[in-house]
Formats: sequence, structure tokens, C-alpha cells
Amino acid sequence: MTKALSLRTAGVFSVIAFTLMLLGTAVILASSGTAAQDPLETFSDPAIFTAFLQAADPALRTALFLDGLFALSYAGAVGFAVIGFRDRCPPAAWASGLAILVTMVLDISENLLMMGSLGLAGAGQEITGEQITLHVFVSGMKLHLAVFSLVAFTFTLPERGLVTWLMRWGGRTIMPIAAILFVTDAFGMSANASLGVFIAMTGGFALQAILMFREAQEQPRAD
Repeated sequence: MTKALSLRTAGVFSVIAFTLMLLGTAVILASSGTAAQDPLETFSDPAIFTAFLQAADPALRTALFLDGLFALSYAGAVGFAVIGFRDRCPPAAWASGLAILVTMVLDISENLLMMGSLGLAGAGQEITGEQITLHVFVSGMKLHLAVFSLVAFTFTLPERGLVTWLMRWGGRTIMPIAAILFVTDAFGMSANASLGVFIAMTGGFALQAILMFREAQEQPRAD
């Protein structure tokens, strides 16, 4: 695969990921928040957790469908980007690529856990504290690995003005801080941090799409 094709493919996946994030947001808004996954990614009382799941079906199933596609798309966006930029920093490219693949696996695993819990809640069973802890663990691991992948990815980016500057420093500051605040709920900031993660991700995919298509266009024909 040529560098231009790798970057163009990464650009396509970035557009898909951006679009899926907007669609997921529309589903959450249309469901008055019942399709939101955030309340299921932090610990809560089993009765409250179960009641949320019962109220969320079937809107949450739609959100999980979109999230499954999103997991595949962000893995493609980052994976093909680091293939295209691997010569700039091979260790960082390998680290980012491997981490985003594991992130995708954890994300899909998290969705499957939620699907199982939806089924149990729908059958009238209460979700136990141990099950909720497993949800929180998988979600937290996913976000930490996603942040690691993103930070490593920033070391493969070329020096291309404002777009890459925003990607580089947004990826090294805003996303790590927001993601870890969300996971830990430090300073009671989980809800605000969730919004920060969303803004960082949507902005990041938009910028990445711009950069990937621009870089692909600038590659020599012989590449």
C-alpha cells in the first residue's frame, strides 16, 4: 500500500468516525438522554444502573450499533494514518497502532457487556455490583489505551501548520486530561469531562480528515 493510499484511507475512516459521532449524538438527543452510554461507564447503585438500562432499551441498542461501527472506523482512521506516517517515528507508530487495535477490542467488549446487561435488565434481573464494576473496568481501560494511542500518534505527525499543531497539543493535553477526569470523577468533573472528550474527539477527527486528504494529495505520483 502506498503512502498516499494509506493517508487517503485514513481520511475516509476519519470522515466516517466523525459522522458516526454526530449520528450517535442525534440518537442520544432524540431519546432524551436514555441512549447515552456515559452513565453506564461509571459506578452507580445496582438498582439505579438496572433502572437506567430498562428505560434505555431500545434506544441504547441503536447507540451500541453505531458505537460498534465507530470502533471499527476510529481503528481504521488511526491505523492507516500511522502506516502512512510511520517513517517519521517508527516506535510511536507501532505503539499507536497496536494500542488502537486493543482499544477497539475493549470497546467492542464493552458493548457486548452492555448488550448482556440490557438483556438481563429486560428480563427483570438486577445488575450486580460485580457486573457494574466489570463495565467500569473495561470502559476505563479502553479510555486509557485510547489516550496512549493518541499521544503516541501525535509523535508521527508532520509539521504542517495550525492543523497539526492543534492535533498534536490537543492530543497531548485536552484528551488525556478529559478522559482521565471522566474515568476517575476527580473533583466531581466526570460530567464536564465527558463533554470535553466529545469535543476533543469530534474536533480531532475533523482535523485528521483535513490533514489526511491534504497529505495524500501532496504525495508524488511515483509514491
